[in-house]
Amino acid sequence: MSIHFRTLCEVEVEHGYYRGLCADIDFVVPGAEQALAAGKLLTRVRDGRLRVLFEADDADNALRDIHGTTLLIGLRVVNPYFANFTEAPVASGGLVLYGNQNAPRSLDPALPATFIAPRQRVAPVQAGRPLTLSWQYADVPLVGQTLSAGQDEAAFETRDWPTGRYALLETAGGPAQTSHWLHSPALADEALWGVLALTVDRGFYANPPVFRIALQARSEQLQYYVVARNFGAAEFGQLQLADAGAGEQGRTALSFEKITTDNFTDNDLPASALGDAGTRIVLFQSQQPVARRAGGYRKLQLRRNAEVLVQHLPQAGSDRAQARFIVHLAKP
Repeated sequence: MSIHFRTLCEVEVEHGYYRGLCADIDFVVPGAEQALAAGKLLTRVRDGRLRVLFEADDADNALRDIHGTTLLIGLRVVNPYFANFTEAPVASGGLVLYGNQNAPRSLDPALPATFIAPRQRVAPVQAGRPLTLSWQYADVPLVGQTLSAGQDEAAFETRDWPTGRYALLETAGGPAQTSHWLHSPALADEALWGVLALTVDRGFYANPPVFRIALQARSEQLQYYVVARNFGAAEFGQLQLADAGAGEQGRTALSFEKITTDNFTDNDLPASALGDAGTRIVLFQSQQPVARRAGGYRKLQLRRNAEVLVQHLPQAGSDRAQARFIVHLAKP
C-alpha cells in the first residue's frame, strides 16, 4: 500500500498593518502533541501558512479518523516590535486563545487564557461564599471544589490531566463565571503569544477548511509638533498639514486639527520642552485615531498656503511605540 498525505486543514494569519498575510508569528506544534500520533498527522509551514496533513489510504480515506479531538498549536511572535502596531486581541494582554467550538469551520473570537500548572492554585474572582469551582474538559465536568467563608484559594493536582482545553466555572449563587485554560506541558514553556485549539471535525477530511486569524492594526492619533524659528505671526498662521497621498494609496484622506499651545492637554508634550521664547509652536493632530500601516501614509505634507515645506512628514515605523513627531522649521 502506498503512503499518501492529504490536507486536513490550513491556518494563516492576516494583519491589518500589512493589509495581507503576516509572517510575524511562528506556528509551534510539539512533536509530543498527542493528536499528531492519534490521527497520523503531519504539519508543514509554507509561505507563512500552516498545513495539517493526514495519512490516507489509496482511496484517500483517513487511516485514523480523530473526529472530536483537539489539536493545540502554539503561536509565537518573532517580531520584537509586534506590540507596537498590533491591537491586542484580548483586553488582559495575556495569552490569546483561538478555537472553533462554536462552528467547526471558523474561528471563534479570541479569548484570554492561562496555562494550567502541575499544581494549580485558583483565587476566585467572585467574593461570595460558598463558592463552587468546577473544571470542565470537552464540556464534561472533571473535578470541583467548594470554598466556604474565609477560604480564598483552592488547589488542584493536574499532572495526570489530559492535554487540551479546559473551562473553569465559578458559581457563588448567581450566574457562573467562566475562565479559559490550557493543559500542555510541551507548550507551557515556549513563551507563546497565543494558542490555537482546533477541534477536528469529520468533514475536514473531504473538505479541508482554511482558518484565518485576523489581527487588527493598532490605532492612535498622529501628532506633529511644529517648532518654527524666525517666523512672523502671519506666516506662522498660514501653516497647514495636508494629506496629498490618499488617492495614490487608495485610502480615505486624513484630516488634522490645528491646536495652539494654550489648548495643549496634560497628555501633550509641554511647550517649554519643545522650544524657547524665540520659537512659535503648534500641534497638528489627526481628528480620528489612525491605524498603523506598513510603509506609512505617503505625502502627509506641511505647507504654508500652497507652498510645500515638507513633502513627506515622518511616519511611525514598526520600531516606534508612538506616532508623535517634532518638526523643526527655521528661516535665516
